[in-house]
Amino acid sequence: MRPDSLSPLSREQRVAALTGAVIVSCQAGPESPLNSPQIIAALALSAEMGGASGFRVDGPKNVAAVRAKSPLPIIGINKVDRAGFEVRITATSDDAFAVVNAGADFVAVDGTQRERPFGQTLADIVTALHRADVVVMADISTSEEARYSMDCGVDIVATTLAGYTPHTDHYDRSEPAFSLLADITALPVPVFVEGRIWSPEHVSRCFALGAKAVIIGSAITVPQFITRRFVAAAESARVS
Repeated sequence: MRPDSLSPLSREQRVAALTGAVIVSCQAGPESPLNSPQIIAALALSAEMGGASGFRVDGPKNVAAVRAKSPLPIIGINKVDRAGFEVRITATSDDAFAVVNAGADFVAVDGTQRERPFGQTLADIVTALHRADVVVMADISTSEEARYSMDCGVDIVATTLAGYTPHTDHYDRSEPAFSLLADITALPVPVFVEGRIWSPEHVSRCFALGAKAVIIGSAITVPQFITRRFVAAAESARVS
């Protein structure tokens, strides 16, 4: 881990410091005009100006760009597509340490039980990151995966993958995974909600159901998705 990032706070204290937080996911797909580290950093700074408590950022170059501009906590991820594997989000310990060395304070990893490259397990990755005193968040899609991730020692579980795995594609794509949130808030691990948070009302309901923090991406930092919603409303108005 980077010597300059060592924190005097325990992992539990660092997680607790984000209670009630709005974290903004600053990402851009390869097709997006925003897909450059400088623009990702600008999105993060704009979110910070609006009161964001931290960021979720993909890839070492983007993490480094955001870290150079802001002291706020960064949840780093490292999406890598590998032939023969469904797991994309920080699938190996090398993927994880690439974003840690770039400046991430927390690392989010795939929390499913799907096969990972090089024979690594979720527990292996968590153990390696904990040795470096890095907070680990597991992206999950079911309550079973939340329990599995908790048993592997993660510090946080997040609903990121709900609706994006084959056995959860029945979720309503217009709102967060409220039913999953309700199922897992009793677990002895903090729960963050990520995915399909489109409105302040969604945020309020997440916290009412027991979420410790929310992570918002598309509704804030993906202009094409935001625009589509307004265009759809205009089209509906014309039809009616």
